Amino acid sequence: MINMLIVDDEPLVLLTIRSLCRWEDHDITIIGEAANGKIALDFLFSNPDTDIVVVDVDMPVMNGLEFAEALRSKAALGSNATLGSNAALGSKAALQDKAALGSNYVLQDEKINPALIFLSSYSNFEYVRSAFKSGACEYLLKSELDGKNLLELIKRISRDRPHIPHEKQRDLSEDARSAFFDGILNGTDSSLESLFAQSSFSIKWPFYFLILRPGDLLLVHQRYENKLYEFQKTVTDLLRRYVPYHSGDCGALSYDQYYIFMRSEEELENAFEMFYRAAWTYIDTGFEKKQGGPAIHPEDFRERFSCCHKGFLPPSRLVIRSRRYIREHFRDPEMNLKEIADYNGISKNHLSFEFTRETGETISEFLTRTRIKEAEKLILETSLKIYEIAEKTGYLNVETFTRAFKRITGKSPSRYVS
Repeated sequence: MINMLIVDDEPLVLLTIRSLCRWEDHDITIIGEAANGKIALDFLFSNPDTDIVVVDVDMPVMNGLEFAEALRSKAALGSNATLGSNAALGSKAALQDKAALGSNYVLQDEKINPALIFLSSYSNFEYVRSAFKSGACEYLLKSELDGKNLLELIKRISRDRPHIPHEKQRDLSEDARSAFFDGILNGTDSSLESLFAQSSFSIKWPFYFLILRPGDLLLVHQRYENKLYEFQKTVTDLLRRYVPYHSGDCGALSYDQYYIFMRSEEELENAFEMFYRAAWTYIDTGFEKKQGGPAIHPEDFRERFSCCHKGFLPPSRLVIRSRRYIREHFRDPEMNLKEIADYNGISKNHLSFEFTRETGETISEFLTRTRIKEAEKLILETSLKIYEIAEKTGYLNVETFTRAFKRITGKSPSRYVS
């Protein structure tokens, strides 16, 4: 049985989550609700066997990020006072002590370690960046909140968590993976089969793979500056949402390159498509890909992986300038391929060919994604009408906007927050 706590200051959201499905049919019990992070911390003292916490980012008293930080550090903010082990048992005296102390207490019980699923109305990448940095296992927009999505996240977390290796084993696995990829790319080690086994990959030969690269590295550098490791962690955590344990594997080669291993081409493409959409939604970044496989043994993998790795072209000035121009002018409904080509001083055909060759998507596709990304933000964060949002994102009529929006997000604008 999975024990779940819901933390949100909106009664309607609490009611909605309770009503999403018959949780008991899936061996899930909602054992409590809380209106802010402070109450949630108190609840965890009395219920250390809580497995999952679904927590809103934006709440009074103690918001979701503060709650996660307090839980991660095992201390409430500004705390110098402590409670003994009786607090974790939820005794009446301990609970009275906690009430008197307010937020000034330290979590003592190491067994209090639930998985966190963050809820938010905002798709701003800074929220996601902060959430994963604070220890979130998953991040879900309230516009995506339905029984199927939440149930899948809970089951995946519950399935994967028992298999998470201890810190020492994790370090050994990461060292082995680094040595394995170093051997693949640089030919520095011949014992690839042994390193592959030590790397604790969840997949076996043969398998297909992708190498991914952020589409705009300059933008990543501008946003994260000297904290690129945060970007790497966010991307890796996001990848793990769509690469299920025992069905595949994923990880980072560096902040600017990532890999996905899957058993079939279909699974690989599905995982990438879901990740690609989520990356635009949560961190406002597209990704380029190179695909290879099936790799049937280490030496075969070395050849195929190295070929894909070398297939990435350095980000060209042409693509960087074109993307920046689109981001700055996408609200203009008259913007077209010729205008972007003239800005770069080249022909339309040359721009179209080079952009697609380097990025894997057309100018039109990038422009549409940029417009719809802004439209999603306006729907979630403003009270503008649909026709007003269409106008502000470069569409001359609502019908064209609605078709594009549904093609990218899977929902019509009017149903996006429902």
